[in-house]
Amino acid sequence: MMDKLQFKKKQPIINGWIHSPCTLSAEVLGGSNFTSITIDLQHGMLDFNHCRNILQILHKYDVYPIVRVPSNETGMINKCLDAGAKGIICPLVNTKEDCEKFIQSCFYAPDGIRSFGPTLVGINDRKYFSNSKKNTTTIIMLETRESVTNLGEILRLKLLDIIYVGPFDLSLSYGISPKEIFENSEMLKIYKSILKTVKKAKKIAAIHCISAETAIYFLKMGFDFVTLSTDLALLKQSVWKEQEKVKNFLRNAQK
Repeated sequence: MMDKLQFKKKQPIINGWIHSPCTLSAEVLGGSNFTSITIDLQHGMLDFNHCRNILQILHKYDVYPIVRVPSNETGMINKCLDAGAKGIICPLVNTKEDCEKFIQSCFYAPDGIRSFGPTLVGINDRKYFSNSKKNTTTIIMLETRESVTNLGEILRLKLLDIIYVGPFDLSLSYGISPKEIFENSEMLKIYKSILKTVKKAKKIAAIHCISAETAIYFLKMGFDFVTLSTDLALLKQSVWKEQEKVKNFLRNAQK
């Protein structure tokens, strides 16, 4: 499994996303050459037990395991790190104070308030504690108008690694339909402004995408990290695509 330094060197980062509790889905994504894979405990249909099992699977592959926690809550952040997450995505971080709380939850003293108990991840890694600071990646969701306003202050925090744009919630906070997140001219200006600010602070700029086309668009814009889509969305797209080929054949055969 790659460490944080290897992960950051692999830019642009192509991230997979897990919504399903299915371990077979995790095996498929783990072996699909993603740079990183995120397990979504906020909107995915998983609980912590599913998350732990999937983390154990991902540790077999050369992929960087990330968990998006449900909220900015120290206990769950600690449990996910103890179970083997290398990176944590925290949603709804709106202020510098929110971000400070999140970062403190990710690190042991003197940098934070993380409780010591690497129950699973420390079993076979005797150097886990000494290496934890340099191997933990902190990622915040930028998904509200308030967070965009406070971005400059948030970026001053040294232990913050990645700003992850959540275009769906961000568009809602600006009164724009999520259906227009990749087309609306105002939203495109906001993405470019965020990107410029993040780059100036020498942090990694990430964004959630819904297809290869949108991922390529944002890579061309200059983003360092794109999520291609989710496991369930990719499954649905594949099913519909293959099914449509058969239906087209049947339609042509009836002519």
